[in-house]
Amino acid sequence: MKAEGQAPAPDERFPKAVRLLRRREFLEVQDKGQKIPSDCLLGLARPNGRPFSRVGLTVSSKVGNAVVRARLRRLLRELFRKRRGQWPPGVDVVLVVRQSAKDASLPELSRAFDGVTRKLQRLFPSGPRESAR
Repeated sequence: MKAEGQAPAPDERFPKAVRLLRRREFLEVQDKGQKIPSDCLLGLARPNGRPFSRVGLTVSSKVGNAVVRARLRRLLRELFRKRRGQWPPGVDVVLVVRQSAKDASLPELSRAFDGVTRKLQRLFPSGPRESAR
């Protein structure tokens, strides 16, 4: 068990390398990506030619106020951080949060995230993966 304030293991960090940061990157995935619906989430995925996967989060103001949106982003970042190893390498994914996520509990969000993960594994089968640091 980790002491409070201790840094996460290197494979559980959320470095900039595994995030979509620029508007152009989001738009490329949204325009040319494959849709992956799953309950309260919509995933848009596109190969990125890198040895690791990246994620971007989109939470519209229609979903709720700033507190609700920040909570959802925080939960999804944590789910990605913990389960990044299950995603196939070389894929950019934009997770679009639907309005129904506003009232979703953590287990419901987790189930939707796992649904996206399973569909990603089917769409982008891969061999051994490398980690991004």
